[in-house]
Amino acid sequence: MQYIHVVNGDMAGNTLRQALAQAARPDLVVVLRDDLAVGPIADVDSSGLIRSGFWQRVAPHSEIDFAAEMRQALDQLQGLRQSEPEVAIWHGQSASDQLMLRRVVFHLYQSPQRINEVAMDSRELDGTTQGNLTAIGMYPAARLARRFSTIAPVSVLRLGRLGYEWQQNVKENADVRLWKGNTLVPAAYHTVDEVILERAPLQWTPAAQVVGSVMGAIEGLLASDWFVFWRCRELIGAGQMVLRGNADSLQSCELRRNLAADS
Repeated sequence: MQYIHVVNGDMAGNTLRQALAQAARPDLVVVLRDDLAVGPIADVDSSGLIRSGFWQRVAPHSEIDFAAEMRQALDQLQGLRQSEPEVAIWHGQSASDQLMLRRVVFHLYQSPQRINEVAMDSRELDGTTQGNLTAIGMYPAARLARRFSTIAPVSVLRLGRLGYEWQQNVKENADVRLWKGNTLVPAAYHTVDEVILERAPLQWTPAAQVVGSVMGAIEGLLASDWFVFWRCRELIGAGQMVLRGNADSLQSCELRRNLAADS
């Protein structure tokens, strides 16, 4: 049987396409790029203006048209609703993947018989993972290729719960959504900021090194360098950290704690 496969993020999409090629399968892949674990999502299924504005603040010098990305995602979801093949949603154990799963299920509520999933966990991934958090983009293509035979329909009861949880997360509109104990947990930005300040050095240190040390240290969140660097800039604005060099480039500046703020 052919499916339309849905994954979260370009890396996951590329790896899954490699897996399909290895298995000689002609199936289509739909890639949803938004990291739904961070930032406001109240209007993500409508205008997307608040959502795109958030990403513009996070990555002000990116060439990405975030408003267009929001519209494209809605077009992709509409395309899934209007298509006929069955849908296979691939997800790991991370907030971003789990939110993508819930969003797609919510949008396909009129076609429950078409919804299938492939649930990957850390036991299928070689090496250690941060708090057992995983995303589809972390798995090698050969591992994904072995899972085509395990694509399974989602029960009506589970579909109802997933769709409801998406609506609740949209309504709650927390700053951050964490994946803890197989549950999405709302959190505020200060949860991330506290980890940054705990790891912020007292001496000038390359920003990329500081951000890298934080990305894997936030419990329940696979944080991107974009997001962590943005929170660093917010802490600089609040006087808790200082920066020297080119503030527009993660690779061209250094960070440290603001020693005056500690005194």
